[in-house]
Amino acid sequence: MSNSEPQTTPAILLVDDDKNITSLLEANLRSEGYRVVSVSQAEEALTLPLESFNLVITEIKLPGEIDGFELLDRMKDDRMTRHIPVVFCTVLDRENDIIAGLNSGADDYVVKPFSLREFMARVRSVLRRHRNFAPVATSRTIEYRTLILNVDSRGLIIDGDTISLSPTEFTILTHLLRSRNKLFTREEIFATAWPGEDMNNPRLVDVNISRLRKKLGVYGQNIVNHSGLGYGFMDI
Repeated sequence: MSNSEPQTTPAILLVDDDKNITSLLEANLRSEGYRVVSVSQAEEALTLPLESFNLVITEIKLPGEIDGFELLDRMKDDRMTRHIPVVFCTVLDRENDIIAGLNSGADDYVVKPFSLREFMARVRSVLRRHRNFAPVATSRTIEYRTLILNVDSRGLIIDGDTISLSPTEFTILTHLLRSRNKLFTREEIFATAWPGEDMNNPRLVDVNISRLRKKLGVYGQNIVNHSGLGYGFMDI
């Protein structure tokens, strides 16, 4: 990455051994002002300063011993990179593949071949959702028993332990906690977590709430789903 480029310009890492795909994406991402680095293997990606990127786009099926899932796992295990959004752009197109990809913690899942316009819109959306995911000086909190959600630093503490949330999970939890004991439809939750996007895949809401329940531990049972009415954080 050139030192002459402004550091406020989002930097994107592409991990894919398909040169046709990386060339296409590099050209289009750079035309929109992003800084782009591409590598063909996860092993090579892990040698880079991953914390300097704003987004990682990776194929799941990669040459070498590390696939896209393990690359994502390693990033989530590292406190320096766990906040960086990851998008899977992959040839794996079965419904089970998509669900597994989203359940693993990916921020989005794009199946090849894809619409370039839609892909670029998804990149912008992920970066927009993640843009303000950084601590600030103030400290507004939402508290429920031993659960403390810091709205400004976007941190979650349960029983004194810090819980890592993706920007989307944080947005959904904040939305539900601010209106405890109220149910929201999938459409309402989607509009909050993915503002301005069309709800082409309603399972995104279900998958993110499923991940959120697991991370909340005992409080996961407070997020209930009433068929036909939607999801809510309820007093139990």
